[in-house]
Formats: sequence, structure tokens, C-alpha cells
Amino acid sequence: MRYAALLRAVNVGGRKVTMAELRSAAADLGFSEVQTLLASGNLVFETKATPAGSLERKLEAAIDSTFGLFSDVMVRDPGEWKAILEANPFPEKASRDPAHLVCMVCKETPDAAVIATYLKSFRQKHDKGEQLKIVGREIFIDYGASIGQSKLLLPKKAATGTARNWNTMLKLGEMLGL
Repeated sequence: MRYAALLRAVNVGGRKVTMAELRSAAADLGFSEVQTLLASGNLVFETKATPAGSLERKLEAAIDSTFGLFSDVMVRDPGEWKAILEANPFPEKASRDPAHLVCMVCKETPDAAVIATYLKSFRQKHDKGEQLKIVGREIFIDYGASIGQSKLLLPKKAATGTARNWNTMLKLGEMLGL
């Protein structure tokens, strides 16, 4: 079975994880056909069918022991990844401007009430037309014209996850054979 694993908050703020060492750590866990994409903690591998939570814990422990840092890991199988791609509530944005469309892949279902409260305050102070939709465990964010100028930053208590732009989501889908 193939899986995609996304690491949270690596290669930012001094949290250095080299992709070669990450591939090696995954191979040491017995994973095969290990590949990485970019330097932001995107991993695709094969292993026997295993619950995602178990794979997440194994990878988190390996990252801690290899790199001396904790990174949340979110794992999805090809069926789950396909469902994410198909559930995108912003298909026009994905087609027209995929670099400014982000999907936050989360460990658990995001707290919609916390996000709604945050968005109400955010819209009063900083709104630049950003749109956000929760679909299952994922949060899709259309940043409009500029991610860099947006002040949208979800509170940590809303969700544990990591975001990738739509181009990366599609490339990982290809690596999963979709």
C-alpha cells in the first residue's frame, strides 16, 4: 500500500530536516519505494496496509530520534488523497491560480467553532477576500491574490495540521498513482 506523509513545520525557523535523511529514516522503518517532494517534508512510501495513526506515530518517533525534533505527521492513503483532491471547494481557483490555493491536511477534524470565531474577528480587521472551507479533516484556503500579504493565521487550537499549495497536492497525488 502506498501512503503520503506530510511533516509539519520542518525546514523553517531552524527546524532542519534533510530529505535524504528523511528517506533513510523511512527506509529504516521498513518502508520501500521511499520518495520525497520538495524540501518541506513531503514523503511517499510503500508498506503493508497499516492504520494511518500507527504510521504517524512511527514516523514522528523516527523524526525525533533522527533529527532531535518533534514534528506532527499526517498520513493519507491513495483513496483518502483522491477524496481530498475531489472535495476541493475551490475548483476554479485550483485551475486558474493553484499556487494561492492551500489545503491544510489535519490530524483530526478541525474545530469549526474556534475557526468561525477567529474568522469573525479576522474579517473585521484584516479581510483581503480570503475564503476558507472545512471539508472532513481538511481545511481549504483560497488566499486571493497573495498569501504573503494575508494576515490569515488559524489559531493552533483550531487544528493540528500542515498546509500545502494545490500544485504540491496534485504532485503528491501523482506520486501516489492518482
